[in-house]
Amino acid sequence: MLLSIIAVIVVLSPIVIIHEFGHFIACRLTGIGVKEFSFGFGKILWHKKSAKGTDFQIRAIPFGGFVEPEGQMFLEDDNKELPKPNEFAAKKWYAKFFMVVNGALFNYVLAAVIFAGLIYWRGMPETDPAKLPAQVGSVVENYPAGKIGLQPEDLITSLNGTPVENWLELTRALQERKGDLTLTVQRGDETLQLTAKDADFLKDKPTMLGIAVATQLQPVGIFESAWLGVYQCWYWTKFSLVSIWQSISHKKAPDVAGPIGIVNIIHQATHRGLMDFIFLIGMLSLAVGMFNLFPIPILDGGYALVYLWEGLTGKLPSTKNIMRAANVGFYLLMLLVVYASYADIKRIFFTPKPAAVQTQTADAPAEQAPAQEGE
Repeated sequence: MLLSIIAVIVVLSPIVIIHEFGHFIACRLTGIGVKEFSFGFGKILWHKKSAKGTDFQIRAIPFGGFVEPEGQMFLEDDNKELPKPNEFAAKKWYAKFFMVVNGALFNYVLAAVIFAGLIYWRGMPETDPAKLPAQVGSVVENYPAGKIGLQPEDLITSLNGTPVENWLELTRALQERKGDLTLTVQRGDETLQLTAKDADFLKDKPTMLGIAVATQLQPVGIFESAWLGVYQCWYWTKFSLVSIWQSISHKKAPDVAGPIGIVNIIHQATHRGLMDFIFLIGMLSLAVGMFNLFPIPILDGGYALVYLWEGLTGKLPSTKNIMRAANVGFYLLMLLVVYASYADIKRIFFTPKPAAVQTQTADAPAEQAPAQEGE
């Protein structure tokens, strides 16, 4: 239990700090004064005031944080007094827009750096089936592979007497299967003959053996790793948005994780190794950045929309309308948290655990982003 609590703090702390640091840097670059830069909420445990007047704080509850700029974000409609030059409301719309979105952008920077570092350290998975040996990565139960006793790391060298040198040849041979299938398998120093009967194959998937490819990692240079780190951010953002849209368009509730689900994911990652743990920090940082950019009132993206409107029309919406929108956004977020928490509880505590986890149920390697092995 203590390990999980520490893990949650270790995972969330850099995500929160980098997000608020993004807001802080934007304030410094645009000349907006900063009253407070706080990590956490609740009672102040430590604080130090800088020469520029910013009070840096560490608070008792280490979840979340905030940057409080000088002045108000929105002046009252009847306010005739001009804001001071270093106050937020005195700045041009693009400076305010930059300030509110820069926290999310810094989350993306953190994610890209983590992804790039993992790719450089571990290598990039080979995705060309012609370059992948026909080696088993995982076996799916209730498919022919599981029934005949194929095991991870088995190397398939032939099908029905026809030599197989790579995953592409294996896939093509399976597509041409008719009747029983005899595989020659190299398992360590042993050479085995395993036969899958025609009846072992699923009627709706007659060419699917039920194995996933073994990942082969290729070394990657530092500059290519940096580019691939950025690509990972693009890939996972696109994947998430497409998944949400498909759920909405098919009138299905999107599969989201709430606070309970996130804590459970972090708990599981602590037992899967350091690389998976670091990868999780990158994924959560990306998720926080993406979510904060949604144009929902009360989120950074909602405020960004207000300042974009100011840039297009030359004036802000009325303070009354902004407050109304913020209240609607708040209630929407609360509903989302309640729904996500309900889904977490249902998924974690009431969903029967499958006998085996199927990562890829195809007999050819699925399209994947570089370094997806870290997932």
